[in-house]
This record gives sequence, structure tokens and C-alpha cells, in this order.
Amino acid sequence: MPVTDRESDRPSSGSLTWIQWVQLLVVSSGVFLSALDVSVNVALPRVSEYFYSSPSTTYLMIIFYLGTTVGLQLTMGRAGDVFGLRKIFILGLLAYSLAMMAIGFSPTIQSVVGFRVLQAVGNSALLVIAPALATSLFPSEVRGRALGVMTGVGSIGMIVGTLYAGIALEYVSWRWIFFGRMPICILAIIGSLTIIRGVGNRPNISPGTLANFDWIGAGLVFFSLSGFVATINSATAIGWFRVETFASLGLSIVAGIFFVRRQSTITDPLFNFRLVNNLTVGGGFCSNLFLYMGSFVNLFILPYFVGEIMGASSLVLGIFLLLNAVSVSVFSPIGGYLSDRVGPGIITVSGLVIVFVGLISYTTLGSDSSLVEIAVRMLLVGIGIGLFQSSNLSLIMGTMPSSDLGSGGAVSSISRGLGSVTAVTLLGWMFTSIYEARSPSVDILEASSNADSIASFMNAFQISYIAGAALVLVAIVASAVAWLGLKRSQNTPVI
Repeated sequence: MPVTDRESDRPSSGSLTWIQWVQLLVVSSGVFLSALDVSVNVALPRVSEYFYSSPSTTYLMIIFYLGTTVGLQLTMGRAGDVFGLRKIFILGLLAYSLAMMAIGFSPTIQSVVGFRVLQAVGNSALLVIAPALATSLFPSEVRGRALGVMTGVGSIGMIVGTLYAGIALEYVSWRWIFFGRMPICILAIIGSLTIIRGVGNRPNISPGTLANFDWIGAGLVFFSLSGFVATINSATAIGWFRVETFASLGLSIVAGIFFVRRQSTITDPLFNFRLVNNLTVGGGFCSNLFLYMGSFVNLFILPYFVGEIMGASSLVLGIFLLLNAVSVSVFSPIGGYLSDRVGPGIITVSGLVIVFVGLISYTTLGSDSSLVEIAVRMLLVGIGIGLFQSSNLSLIMGTMPSSDLGSGGAVSSISRGLGSVTAVTLLGWMFTSIYEARSPSVDILEASSNADSIASFMNAFQISYIAGAALVLVAIVASAVAWLGLKRSQNTPVI
């Protein structure tokens, strides 16, 4: 792909000032706020107890949130490109902040779920627009470092969210999981209104722009993506061969077909599919998708191994997850720096190779393995993800024209969301099915009760990690394709 005007309206590396790094921190606050939501998972049992609601009802807090976030990201990205990145970012912060207050004061579990949808509207804007704004702030020479800092701040948000959730639930109320974010929301809004003024604006918006926006396409892509999330959650909860599962899958497929056909026929589409036809963007999307599908085993299968087979406490598990988050936050800026120096292609592949080696190494664990062996593996996988995250984001965003930065942020964010949600369903289903096939009489939560069930658990555990590593291997191939596409575009003369 030939070089476009994507760098023409960005500052040169020689004109960088300290205020740009302050602006980056303001933009990164959106990613930080989004990452804090890990605390909600910790609070789910307490919320169920408070409202006397069943876990299946309380879990709607997660399902509706994920479905809405994924379903709106493409629309939010295009809205940022059309109406101005900063404007959509501020609207996202306002929606997110209002939702925090509303959830904190909610009188019923139904209102909590409803206001989580409002939070997801804001969250989808923050996740998509933040990398687009960060890209518009910096020239290509330091873009990787800037995006590395941003992703590192997001990982710190996961650390803070986990620690804060434990403190809030221990000493105050679950409501402070949401109230406690308000100071950060207020600072982010003030910073966006003042410090990043003049960044990501679209000065020439005609009166007909709002009317010409592809609202029909926005509805179709929302139903397609959210329907896919509903399908895999329905399959997990009630089974694959149920009317509800097929209905949501059918809605997703039909809406997706109409969306793709519409985008190829209208003059101002919501998403230009020629962007993902580019080897760099398409490869970057797929590598992100398969990385999160493969590496997510550490977040929903490893806890069972640590708690049930090793008999470790929740505190130990928390420390493991903390180690992973710390290594991601430290190595994201390093990955960004290295991608600026030697190119993002080689760093993305290198990061994925590290993750692949880390996941394969889990298959050598046994029921008598030490906690140190787990800790080393968590650090190794976190290092690989950190190196990959920032360099892959730089790869995708660097390919985008300035007029499509919001769409680039959406491509990256959607791939992460879909990868994580799909992994929980497919690998989780595979894990439990393999275990139950060998030990049908012993519940998986009591797998440590006898030698046979332990052996069945370890067999399912090892196969699941092999599957995760295989998905990361696909991600390596996709990332190599993106790297090849980048080299071709750099060797194409400017027209």
C-alpha cells in the first residue's frame, strides 16, 4: 500500500514537547478507566448477595456490557473520523461517568444491568478513540513509544482495579467499585476539555453530515457483533443445540451479510473494507484475534488448576494475575520503543513467539509443580503480550490514513474483544468436556478428590494449553503476513 497523507498533519519528532506527553496521559485515561472494569468480575458474588439475585441474572452485567461494547466499536470509530475524535472521546467519558453514578445508586439488579449498557456505550468510545488520538498526537518515529505508554497505562489499570476491588469489598460496599472511579472520570473530562483542546478535531462539518452518517449500517453491525457475543454466551450457559443459540446466531449472520453488502454499495460507508484487505491491517487484526483467543486460557483455566489441584489460596492466584499484569505494563512501552527502532513487524512476531513458548511450557506442569514454576510462566506470557500489544497497535495505526484513525482503533479493539469472548466459550467448553469424558462422576470443582480425577483434570489442562498455543501459532503466521505487507508498502514508491 503506498504511503498516504496519514503523516502530513502530524508533528515531526523534532517538534515534540512535554505537553504532548501530558496529552497522551489524558488520552490514556480512557484506556485506564476501561481496564478498571476487571474489578466488576471480583464483585459479582457480592452483588448477587446484595440483591438476592441468581448468578445467571447477575452475570448479565458482563454479557450486556461485552455485547454492547463490541457491537458499538465500529460505529464509534467511524463517528470519530466523521465528527472529530476528541468530541467522541469526551462524549464517551461523559456516558461512562454518568453510568458510574447511576450504577452506584441503582436500587435493583435490573437497573444495574441497564446502566451497564450505558457504561458500555462510553467504554466502546474510549477503547476505540484513545489509540486514534494517541496516533494523531505523535509522528511515526515515536508512535510505537506513545502507543506503548498508552497500553502500559491500561495494564496498570488492571492492577489498580484488582487491588482496589479487594479493598473496597473488604471495608466498604460493592457500590464503591463504581463510585471510586469518579475522581478519575472528572480529571479525565477536565483534561479532555482543556489539555487536548485542538487535538482530533474536524473543523469542516457540514449540516448534512449527521443525516448522511450510515445509521442503518451502524444498526446492522451492532446486531451482527452483539448477536455473535450473545450466541457464544448462550452456548456456554444453556448449550449449543438450543433454539436461543440458533436464533442469536442467525441474527448475527443475517445482519452481518446485510452490513457487508450495504458497505459495498453506499458512497459513504461506515467501514471501508479495503482497509482490512490490506495485508498489514488484515494480518494485524487476525494476529490480535488469535493471540487473545490463545492466551486467555491463563485467565479462566489456570485459576482452577491453582485453586483446585495445587490447593493455593485466592491471594496466591491474585499474585499470579498481578505478575502477569505487571509484566504486560512494563513491556508494552519497551515493545513500543523497539518497534520505533527496528520496526513493528519483527517485534510483533517476537512477542508472539515468547507467548507461544510460555503457553507450551504449561503442558509440562504436574499436580506437584511449585508456585515458582507458575510465576515464571505468568511472567513469560506477560512479557510476550506486552511486546506484542504496542507494536501490533503501532503496525495497524501506522497503516491507517489520517481520515480513518478511528476505524483503525476499532479494528484493533474489536479483534481483542472477540478473541477474549470466543476463547472463554470454545476453550472453556473443550476443557470441561475433556475432563467430564474421563471423570463424569466427579465434579470439576472437586477434581482433587482422587487420583483418577486429578489425572483427568491434568489431561484436559494440557490439551487446552496445547490448543491455546496452536491458536498463538496461527497468530504468528498472521503477524508474519502483516510484517510482509508492511515491507511491501515501504518499498512502494509514493504516487
